[in-house]
Amino acid sequence: MFRKPFRALAGLAVVGLVAGALALPAGAATHRAAAVQGVTDTEITISALVADLDGLRAKGFNLAPKLTTGNLLKKWQGYADAYGPINGRKVVFKPAVWDPLDPKTFDAACTQATVQNKAFVVVNGNGFRQAAIPCIVIDNKTPMFYGESVTQALIDAAGSNLFSLGIPAPQSGSTAARVATESKIVTSANKVGILSGNGPASTEAATALEAGLKKAGVTVASRIDVNELSADATAINRESAAAVATFQSKSVDYVFVVIPFTWNKGFFQENKASGANLKTMLVDSASSMCTAYGATQTPADAAGTPCATTWDTRAVQAKNSIKKDNEFEAKCRQTANKALGETTQPGGPSGDLVKDGVVLAVEDFPPNECTITTLILDAIKKAGKNLTWSKVAANLQKVKKGPAAMMSDGQGTFSKTKPYYADFAHLVTLNAASPDVVKDANGLYNGCPVQTNCWIPAAAAGATEWFPIK
Repeated sequence: MFRKPFRALAGLAVVGLVAGALALPAGAATHRAAAVQGVTDTEITISALVADLDGLRAKGFNLAPKLTTGNLLKKWQGYADAYGPINGRKVVFKPAVWDPLDPKTFDAACTQATVQNKAFVVVNGNGFRQAAIPCIVIDNKTPMFYGESVTQALIDAAGSNLFSLGIPAPQSGSTAARVATESKIVTSANKVGILSGNGPASTEAATALEAGLKKAGVTVASRIDVNELSADATAINRESAAAVATFQSKSVDYVFVVIPFTWNKGFFQENKASGANLKTMLVDSASSMCTAYGATQTPADAAGTPCATTWDTRAVQAKNSIKKDNEFEAKCRQTANKALGETTQPGGPSGDLVKDGVVLAVEDFPPNECTITTLILDAIKKAGKNLTWSKVAANLQKVKKGPAAMMSDGQGTFSKTKPYYADFAHLVTLNAASPDVVKDANGLYNGCPVQTNCWIPAAAAGATEWFPIK
């Protein structure tokens, strides 16, 4: 059921690039040291899925100097080293890499993560395609902790083998509908269009969005599903650009955009260039879509577009200061500073903000890696010396109001029926900034912490900022 869509979608353009099988083989030994894959008397091995940035650079891509495969892995290992040994065992992260430009490497990354590394569990902070996850948790029956959102169908099939930070795709859609209608962003007077895709996550999110809008009395005049399965970003952007004229022909005045920034650039550029100027809202169902990194990748043509998301920003509603770290975030930042050998900067993009060889802003600490590592290592520690994944999963399911970095108002929850961590969402709006923007009296750039696009929080759904996900 899941293997076919995995192969079909494996070639889709990776997003959040720079931000940024534990099943034993037949005949495996059953002595104590090998009884649980990835666990010995002295070590626990975890596979970290990281993009092959070194490979991209070797192909001639001009990446910031700090954007290396090794530095991506260092972020994981730094948090583990700060945590220290667990019940006498050192936690070691091993990389499993994929080439964002080569669809075939998703299969290779799955094999490396689940078989070659002989790991206890697989983790990914962001960027690894949802469509590739079934290869890990279904085909190879390997536990995984994913830093973003997944489909409800995958959650149902994976059982306790899959945990995520982000909410399921259907909830992304229903949350967007709720915020848009309760906040009067759209009303019964609007004719709405939905720009989605034919992939599993887009379909689930768009279907829930459409149902929520219709239930609130909003007319959905047109829904366009671009061909995500083509794995051709250029072709998909042509489709999303062509959607502008179609929406106009249906008298649409407001469009909900479900597809990610790798595919929606064509729509936003055509919307502005054609003078259509359709009002828009993003639905946060794709990798890194409404994260700090996503803001840097979304075109300036989309400035002013809101998004209902569980991910946080370092900007504030008044656009006059930088949001302070909560206690857990401050600890994450301190650990990252030591591991990376630098002082991380709130709002800085992965690999630093560099123009003409000059570093304009140092990268921020990696929040997903910090949250995932803390949650997993705490659960492993509680599982005791005789470690099994079932014990770790049970401990994760008991987490109530656990710490969260840069998401969900600083806290999250798991349960037997809730394998995703986020509890809260908020409304943010894309705010344009660039290296050419002059620093203001508050030390900001058009309200952004550094010289690049950012999200500005806004009151929504009757809340000052954060509201519970239903």
